[in-house]
Parts: sequence; C-alpha cells; structure tokens
Amino acid sequence: MVMSGFFTRDEFSSRIIGFFPIPEEATLNNYKMLLFGSADSSIQMYFRNSVIRTIFSTFFAILTSFLGGYAFARLRFKGRDVLFLALLATQMIPGTIALIPTYLQLARWPFAGGNHIFTGGSGLLDTWWVYFLGGPAINIMGTFLVKQSIEKVPIELDEAAKVDGAGTLRIIFGILFPLQLPIMAYIGITTALGTWNDFATPFFYTNSDHLQTLPSAIARLSSAATGATGTPNYPLIITLGLGTTIPALLIFFFLQKYIVQGLANTGIKG
Repeated sequence: MVMSGFFTRDEFSSRIIGFFPIPEEATLNNYKMLLFGSADSSIQMYFRNSVIRTIFSTFFAILTSFLGGYAFARLRFKGRDVLFLALLATQMIPGTIALIPTYLQLARWPFAGGNHIFTGGSGLLDTWWVYFLGGPAINIMGTFLVKQSIEKVPIELDEAAKVDGAGTLRIIFGILFPLQLPIMAYIGITTALGTWNDFATPFFYTNSDHLQTLPSAIARLSSAATGATGTPNYPLIITLGLGTTIPALLIFFFLQKYIVQGLANTGIKG
C-alpha cells in the first residue's frame, strides 16, 4: 500500500504489480492529497469528522460503561438482575439486524427534520445527531467488564470511605474509578478503533458530503478519482485507505498492553 501510493494512475494500470512494487516514475501527488488535500480539500474535512466522532464516542463509552457497571455492581434496586441479563442478551443480536430498525427510528424521530410525531419528514437522518445519539449508546461489554471488576473490590472499601466523610461522588470517581483505569483504557481503545473504522453508520444514515468520515468517504472518492478515461485512480484510492489504516495501527501498536491489562485486571491486588 505504501509503495503503491508513489505510482501514477497510468503506470499502475499498465503494469503487473508485485509484492513490493517500485515505480519507474515516482510521484508524491497521492500523498500530498492525503496530507494536505491538494487535489480534494474535502479529505481534511473527512479526517476532521472522523477525529471528532471518535473522541466523542470514546468519551461517552467510557462514561456510560463505568456508571452502568457501578450501578449494577453496587446499587440495589428491583429488577436489577433481569435488566442486566436483558442487556447481555442484546449482544447475541447481529448488528446488521438493527440497521433497518435504527434507520426507521432516526427517520421517525418526533418533531425533527419536519416530522410529525408519528409520520413524515426525514427525522434525524443526514444530521450530526446520527453520530451524537449513536456514539454514546450503552457499551454492553464495557458495562459487563466494569461490573465484574467493581464486584471484586471489597464493599468495606466504600464503607471505610464513608466513615472518613467521603460522599457518593467521591467514592465513585475518587476511589473506584482509579481502580478501573486498565478496564477504562481497554474500553476506550476498542471503542476508538471501532468508531474510527465504522463504515456502516455514515454510509446508511447520511448523504451530505460534509458529514462523511474517512471510511465512507473512500468509497465515494473512488468515483471522484475516476478521470476522463474512466479508469479509477487506484494509487490514490489505496493511499486514502492507507491514511485510514495507519492511525488505527498506531493506536493498537502503542496501546496494546492496556488491552491485555484491561481484560486481565478485574479488581485490586493483594
């Protein structure tokens, strides 16, 4: 992929590309377009959208997972176990089954996009609300991991903090949250990778160019990269794919130890 980015469209289409292709006339145009948007200024916009959506979704995934895990581990309320089992049961439903129901839910959102309360209009489709409402959704696996981890922390730790005058928020964020940092890191990393690589959400629920993220934009740019000859500019398309892949690889390469720690550490030591 790296070497293919140095090819021109004509040379790439006229040669048999091997495992390590070396161009006869190397060019930096594809990488200039990727880094500076010199050929298409929208690329920087797609990259910015991906970054904003990833940060937003990761933050709320960590927040909702921790608060949800704490609620199921420490609070006592009627129907708690039934509700928790119902949440876990949703993990057995393939994500593709939810595409149409989610589309209808966004399209029929009351009093949005010209909607009446039950019919008509476009709802929240093709708006930023697609990302804002879809990103902070409850992370079921993260909630499960946090619940299991907090249950390993002795309840006496909470009681001792109360004796010392600590309030509920102090116990939650000052005592329990630091103990869950490895799991929070795992939830954050996996959520960031999944959101960054998400193709379905922008592809199915948005149409406007200014709402596209990198994965969905590459498919649209493949048609824009086709010149008068009708031959797709494959070096450009491959380079754009490389730009999407590298951030995810860097995140995994430098933070992979936290993924292992997040699954291995389920409480406090000693």
